[in-house]
Amino acid sequence: MQYRFIELVRQEFGLNRIDLINGDTPIQKRQAIVDRFQRHLVEDGGFDLLVLGPKAAGTGLTLTAATHVIHLSRWWNPAVEEQCNDRIHRIGQHKPVTIHVPMAIHAGYREHTFDCLLHSLMSRKRRLASSALWPMGDTSDDAADLQRMAAAESADEIANPVPAAMAAMFARDEIPMPPIARDGSIEFS
Repeated sequence: MQYRFIELVRQEFGLNRIDLINGDTPIQKRQAIVDRFQRHLVEDGGFDLLVLGPKAAGTGLTLTAATHVIHLSRWWNPAVEEQCNDRIHRIGQHKPVTIHVPMAIHAGYREHTFDCLLHSLMSRKRRLASSALWPMGDTSDDAADLQRMAAAESADEIANPVPAAMAAMFARDEIPMPPIARDGSIEFS
């Protein structure tokens, strides 16, 4: 998926090269890739894109040239996502950073769509971690929780299922529903 994504984005934005750091990238090559990406801060302020595998992104990289993080493939452990986000929020970051979490929502399943269920699970784990003294982690109950939520009955069809799914997901998570932007995105922290 990473290689397919790189090719699609390269063609869309006319970039000659997009680097990838994942588990297959030799450690000695990672810093050279990061240095090439970071040089845009000093040299030309140009647009670039760097694709990181979530586990590789959690290994001490500093990417203050980045202003957007897109989580295309989510892990069940929110700490992994937070580590990815932290690569950009470092000393030396002077620009606002936006974190994007695209979600596929099925019209029939709405808030019971896998992406919504996973987001709810991760939200619950983040809340639990913020009220505890130990770090977030995967538990053996995660898969059972997802299966239990997925087995819940889906509702009748409605005209626009995405806002309905988002509202139901936030209600299930006991989080107030933020306003939906004109582009359909929802901004929340």
